Amino acid sequence: MKYSANAIILDDHGLFADAFSMLLERYKLFDLVKSFDNKEDFFTFLSVFGQKNIIIFLDYYLGEDTGLMLLSEIGRMNRKAKVIFLTSALSPFLIQTLYSNNPDGILSKSCSVETVKQCIEDISAGKTFVDPLFTDLLHSNQSLNIKFTSREIEILNHFANGETIAQTAENMFLSSHTIVAHRRKMMAKADCQSITQLLTFAKQHGLL
Repeated sequence: MKYSANAIILDDHGLFADAFSMLLERYKLFDLVKSFDNKEDFFTFLSVFGQKNIIIFLDYYLGEDTGLMLLSEIGRMNRKAKVIFLTSALSPFLIQTLYSNNPDGILSKSCSVETVKQCIEDISAGKTFVDPLFTDLLHSNQSLNIKFTSREIEILNHFANGETIAQTAENMFLSSHTIVAHRRKMMAKADCQSITQLLTFAKQHGLL
């Protein structure tokens, strides 16, 4: 099966990006496969690529960023883009968070070629694909009925990098009141009494 589209891989671990790219090329699943290990080159390529059919394999952990933080920008640049998250994490909370943000698919980095093929087949048919390795995690008793949005996770990353409310507001082009409101909402969701507790919660559940 060859999907009549192009594939882009963004993973800050260059070796994995190259290996996954070679796998897709070896099995001739796409017309074109490109891999990037930094978001700057990735977005530069995406900006000149235009509104063509494309599948993006997006690592969740990207240095100081997360894949969720890039979703809205990807959608703005290419409305036809299909996004599949790649992750090696096994946190039920993280998998639920990814799923709640409506990606086209979620794949384990250790998945088989057959799983990749099934994922591509499903999303080309308009279905959402979740790696069988993660299916049970979506309904795990260890998971929490809490959903963090991509915007909230972006704010968490700014806090985790030591930024103040004012600095976060400036970097995100939001008001300080908006950042405070988001922080208050996240603390209520996670039942935390301080930003330190909130960041600890986020790290324990694989969000950072």
